[in-house]
Amino acid sequence: MSKLRSLLHLLRIRQYYKNVLIFVGTFFSERLFETTLYLPLVLGFIILCCASSFNYIINDIIDIEHDKKHPEKMKKKPLASGQLPLSYAIILLIAITGLMIFSLIFLIPNILFISMIILIIITGQLYNHLFKNHAFIDILILSTGYLWRALAGCIIINEYVSPWLFLAIFEIAMFLSIAKRKGDLFFLGKDKAIEHKKVYDQYSLKLLDQFHVMIAASLFMTYSLYLILKFNLFDLEQVLIHQYIVIFTIPISLYIIMRYMYLTSAKPEIARRTERAFFDKGIIIAGIFLFIIIFYSFYLETVLEIFGI
Repeated sequence: MSKLRSLLHLLRIRQYYKNVLIFVGTFFSERLFETTLYLPLVLGFIILCCASSFNYIINDIIDIEHDKKHPEKMKKKPLASGQLPLSYAIILLIAITGLMIFSLIFLIPNILFISMIILIIITGQLYNHLFKNHAFIDILILSTGYLWRALAGCIIINEYVSPWLFLAIFEIAMFLSIAKRKGDLFFLGKDKAIEHKKVYDQYSLKLLDQFHVMIAASLFMTYSLYLILKFNLFDLEQVLIHQYIVIFTIPISLYIIMRYMYLTSAKPEIARRTERAFFDKGIIIAGIFLFIIIFYSFYLETVLEIFGI
C-alpha cells in the first residue's frame, strides 16, 4: 500500500484537477448536450493527465540529488526520500510515454491537439529548468500551462477559441499562482521560502499583494464584460429574462474572488495547496449558485427544446 501511495504521489494525482479546463470550452460554447463530444474530451483529459505526470516525473528524476539536500522536499518526494527506487520512475515514465503516443496516433490523431500536448510538456520543462528562478516570468509561464489545457478542449470539439476564454483562463491561472507565492512567503517566512525556491528572493508580500489586487480586478472585469456583451444586457428590449438573470452571477463571482483572497491571506496553507480552497463552505455554496444561474441562462432554451416544451 505504501508503494502504491508513493506511485500516486509521484504521478501527482492531486494535481489532475487542473486538466478539467479541457471541458470549459464545451460549457461556454453551449454544446454541453452534444454527447458525441464526451468520449474524445474524456480521452483528451486522460492524455493531459499523462502529460502532467510526465512533466512531474521528469522533474523529480532530474532534481533527485538537489531534493535530497532540501529538508522539506526530501520528506515529501518519493524518489528523494527513497520510498521509490529510480527504476520505478523510469518504468512509469516509459509506460506513460507509450500510452500518450498510442492515444495521439490512434485515438485523437489531431495535429493541433498534439501540438497542445507538446506545448504543455515544453512549458513545464522550461519552467522547471529555466524560468522558475526568474521573477514575474515564472508566473507568466505557469499561467500559460493552464491556457494550453483550455485550448486543447476547444481544439477537440473544433470550436472557435474565444478571446474571452483565452483572457479569463490566463487571469485565473495568474490569480492562483500569485496566491501560492503569497502563501509560501507568509507561511515559510522569507528565508525558508528562498530555500524552497530561489525566486522568492525577488518577491515581497507587499509586491505580491499589489499584483494580486491588480489581477483580481482584471479577472472580475473580464468576466463581467463577457456576460454583458454576450447577452447584450444593455439592450433590455431584446434580452430575454432568463438571459438577464446571468447578471446576478457578477456579485457572486466577486464574492468568490474576495473569499479566496481572504483565505489565502488568513490561511496561507490553503494558498500553498490551491485545491484545499475547493472545500471551503463559502466557495462551495457560491460556486453552486454561480453554476446554477449560468446553466439556467445558457441552457434554458436547449433544455426546453429537448423536452419539447
